[in-house]
Amino acid sequence: MIVFEFFASLERLAGARELPFDGAYTTVGEALGALAAARPELASLIERCACASGDVIVRRADPVPADGRIALLPPVAGG
Repeated sequence: MIVFEFFASLERLAGARELPFDGAYTTVGEALGALAAARPELASLIERCACASGDVIVRRADPVPADGRIALLPPVAGG
């Protein structure tokens, strides 16, 4: 099981701070693809998000974190 953690606009769209997601995934990208397919309203933002495990940014090609938690950090703008 993977637990996706949402922040900012993703949290509002998902209607929750966290979403447990069943499945066995090898990479972060594979897990994100399954999430986007299951929740199409999140798909466009998921593509632009950074992902983190704890305080470390993870790439989509990285293995799913051992604790199964992936935080999605939407892009920010400002100056």
